[in-house]
Amino acid sequence: MLVWVLFGIILLIISIGDFLFFRIEDEYLLALIVLYIVSCISGVSGGNFCNGLMTATITFVVTLVMNHCGLIGGGDVKMLFPVILLAENNLLTFLIGISVGGAVLSIIYIIFGRQIFFLRRKVVSYLCFFKKKKNKFTFLKVILLSLNRIDKRIVALRHYTFSAVRQEIPYGIAISCGGFYVILENLAAGL
Repeated sequence: MLVWVLFGIILLIISIGDFLFFRIEDEYLLALIVLYIVSCISGVSGGNFCNGLMTATITFVVTLVMNHCGLIGGGDVKMLFPVILLAENNLLTFLIGISVGGAVLSIIYIIFGRQIFFLRRKVVSYLCFFKKKKNKFTFLKVILLSLNRIDKRIVALRHYTFSAVRQEIPYGIAISCGGFYVILENLAAGL
């Protein structure tokens, strides 16, 4: 059960980072892969490692081609690999979760896109420029890993103007929704 909770926490952190910075950090994806391997060794996942690896690899290759065509972001391609490993035998649940999450996310961005843009911009500006003590170790610094990378991103964000026609949507959140569906199904099966 602890493994599934850790999966959920990491997916939540990835979703926050993707929402704020449109970036999915490799460290968290590596943590998901390591956590999956630990769950296989301990017998928590209950799936077949080889089948999960084959499915995740095929998905990675297909989405890499989609990324090359400009249909999906590079971070989303990287994120799908460990989350599909996590889903292993629950791929239908994962697909339902990612579809529902993506649909809800798209509708929210269609209706509230401008407000979300300015809210995100305020939050990122606050996090990057209004730090009270630079030496203070906070939970936020742990979540966001490196404030140096954040400072570089905010410069690009300040020059970005809102466009309702071409608006980026952080689909890492939808992928996390699929992961959360799988986690909930596994937790329900374990109880």
